[in-house]
Amino acid sequence: MTRLLRTSILGMASAAAIAWATAGSALADGLGSDFDAAKAGNQTLTLWWLGNQEVPGIEAWLEESVAEYQKLYPNITVNTVLQAVDTYNTTQKTACKAGSGPDIWYNWGGTWSLEMAWMDCLVPNEEVLSAADLAGVPSIEGTRWGGKTWIHPFELRMFPVVYNKELFRQAGLDPEHPPVTWAEFLAAAEKLKAAGIQPLVLGLKDGFGGEITGVGLQSQVYTVPELLEMVVDGDFNSAKWKSWIEKLTELKPYYNADTNSILLADGLAQFEDGQAAMVFASPGYLQMIKSMFEAGKDVGVMKVPSFSDNGLGDHLTVDTPGFQVTKFSANKELAGHFMAFLHTPDRLNALYDEIGTLPIDVRWDPANAKRPTDKQLAEWSHDKLTYYSANYYPIDLDVNGNFVIFQGILGGDMTVDQAAQTYQDVIAKWRSVHAADIANYQSWRQDYR
Repeated sequence: MTRLLRTSILGMASAAAIAWATAGSALADGLGSDFDAAKAGNQTLTLWWLGNQEVPGIEAWLEESVAEYQKLYPNITVNTVLQAVDTYNTTQKTACKAGSGPDIWYNWGGTWSLEMAWMDCLVPNEEVLSAADLAGVPSIEGTRWGGKTWIHPFELRMFPVVYNKELFRQAGLDPEHPPVTWAEFLAAAEKLKAAGIQPLVLGLKDGFGGEITGVGLQSQVYTVPELLEMVVDGDFNSAKWKSWIEKLTELKPYYNADTNSILLADGLAQFEDGQAAMVFASPGYLQMIKSMFEAGKDVGVMKVPSFSDNGLGDHLTVDTPGFQVTKFSANKELAGHFMAFLHTPDRLNALYDEIGTLPIDVRWDPANAKRPTDKQLAEWSHDKLTYYSANYYPIDLDVNGNFVIFQGILGGDMTVDQAAQTYQDVIAKWRSVHAADIANYQSWRQDYR
């Protein structure tokens, strides 16, 4: 995959090379920031998304963005429609098959995005955004397929481990030097447990905690091309796949006993309340850190401690959620213009200042980061990043694999072998009925060679 593994998301292009003045003056293709919305006539855009369910506080930011956009272009009306997370993928596919729905929708990266492209329900970024718009967001490469890219991210969603420095001190740990290796991680967890402090907290009732924590482990073992190869013809009973599951079993003694009884958000809430020393980051963690920082709580971030010897152990995973333009939109170029507007300096600064979310755009200056944790994340964003592994295999393998085996191991007595066989059973069933998608995965793999 190598574009992101070897190159910085925020360092792939310099701000000088793609200055806002350049974007505003280029007239070549009339796409994205080059499109003249003032001359589009009276038009309405409809946008579907998940709002605060994904990023706490983000609804206020988009509402403000829409108001600013409509002030600049009174001939344009932008309607935003919130959807439910648990039915969102089905809702999108229904609209896709009907050929009727919004002009823009929010989506997750990787498979989630490309399934809609494979169903021929999207237009690629290159047809609705200018070259400058695309250069400003190098993480679009995370959904490169067929020579095009298929989602335009707006936030830097990285997944470290967040830890409570005060609880580290109470256990006799050095909060300024958190664990780096897996052995150090286990030793720190044992020391916290001995001090009567809950080392790790996780909620698995809604399943997503299994996906997110699994990504932190899987991404130390597999690159994107390797994951795509696993989908096509890989063996999930292999020693390599089992190697990260074995690490999960080593963490079991340090997790809360009620993992299966609480939601992912409940786990974050318990960490925020000081009931646990560490939590694997999940969507909303930046807002949690902002809240804790403002309350005077001492919080740190660390990379998932390394256990691999393949060069991926010190990498951070990054997800690429963002917006897409649907093929059935009657205003595709206008939709691209609105997406580009969300990346203007004012909107990027507001995203961080008002919500606490780090923008995923090289035109946002990381020097604007205020909190120590944000400064650290901004520094890490310059190199050693890898894509979010769950975005590169079928959704079935996530929901019926990750969700199930985490609940089985942390909340039950499932063994490593049983967990591996669960994945193998799911992929075997999926392969038996998804010949067309297998061909898509094979062609997708070529884009990462």
